[in-house]
Formats: sequence, structure tokens, C-alpha cells
Amino acid sequence: MGTARSAPFLPATDTRVGVARPGDHDIVVVGASVAAARTASMFLVGLHGGFSLPLVLLLGGPGRDRSDGERLVSLQAHCALPVRIVDDKDPILPGRIHVAPADYHLFIDDDHFALSTAAPVNGARPSIDVLFGSVADAFGPRAVCVLLGSNEHDDGRAGADRVRARGGLVIVENPATAALGVAPRAEAPLASATVLHLSEIAPFVSNLGEWEAS
Repeated sequence: MGTARSAPFLPATDTRVGVARPGDHDIVVVGASVAAARTASMFLVGLHGGFSLPLVLLLGGPGRDRSDGERLVSLQAHCALPVRIVDDKDPILPGRIHVAPADYHLFIDDDHFALSTAAPVNGARPSIDVLFGSVADAFGPRAVCVLLGSNEHDDGRAGADRVRARGGLVIVENPATAALGVAPRAEAPLASATVLHLSEIAPFVSNLGEWEAS
């Protein structure tokens, strides 16, 4: 693992609003709790092999039931695209699944990834909020963020709100049918998010990649 940074990117307040359109995206970032790892694998199964955008997958929350190597093997078995665990300063490559490593915050620094060992955010390291906030600032309206399942700290909600404020597209798994790591919640989905059932998310995201490639 490369040299980690001492502090993560922390989302700041911003009120700018833009419009995200199909075919106008540069990156897809997927956040889920460790408890929703099976849901993330089911999402990867549905991705088309010709998907052309870089896709980043982060399983947030405390602890993991598998090592990074075991997780890599498991995810690759469910995905037609190449899967790799991100290292510090790795480039952001199209048509690949970039997986956040355990116990590091992951964020975007220009055209590559950066890692941090700073304190957990919302009880999580890696934190979905940290990654989503970083992607919002780096890609603005060209970012697509997907929030799968739920977790007890609501990690990802603030970051997703920041993506929307920057004009990006936010997709949220329907909370009524999500496979949750904790008891289902009655709260409404994120404001202005596209709410889809799990079976609908991968085809929707695959089409974004195909539109970009056409």
C-alpha cells in the first residue's frame, strides 16, 4: 500500500446547483455499508461488460469480514469488468471497478486516487461521505453517485447531498426493498435523488456508460 495522507478530504458547504444529463458523465461512485456487501455484489452482476466509465466501489463502516484480497476475489467473481483494490496515487482508469481498501479513507486528487488514515467520519473508515464529497468537487455535474442499502450512521447522505448541490446525479436504492444492515428506516430518500429498486440500478448505470461511449 502506498503512503497514506494524514487528513481526508472533508466536504464543505456549497449551494451551487447544476443539471446532470445522460451521456454527460465521467465517473460512477458506489457506496454501501459492509453489511450490504452482498447487495454490492448483486449490483456488479448486472453491469454490462462493455461499461466504459471508471466505477469506484466503497464498502464503508467499521470492520470487514474478509481481507482485501478475499474481497477482491469475491467481487471479481461477480463482475465482467476488471476489479482492483485502490492504492495511493493510482490513476482513475475507465472500464474498471476500483475498490476502496479497508481502513483508509479514499478520495480524488486531480486525476488519481489518494488514501488517508485520518480518524473515522460518521463512525466509518473508509467513509462514503468523504469519497462522495471529494468526487462532487472533482467532477461536479459529471459525477454519478449510487447509495446502496443503509447503515446506522447514515454515512453517504451528506456526501450525496453535496453531489446534488454540484449538479451531479444521485441514485438511491429504494429503502422499502433494500437489504439493510440494520432495521429498516421510515425516513424519506435523499431529496432530488433517483430512487430505483436494486434490480434496476445496474441496467440504469450501464446505460450511462454506453451513452458516454456512443
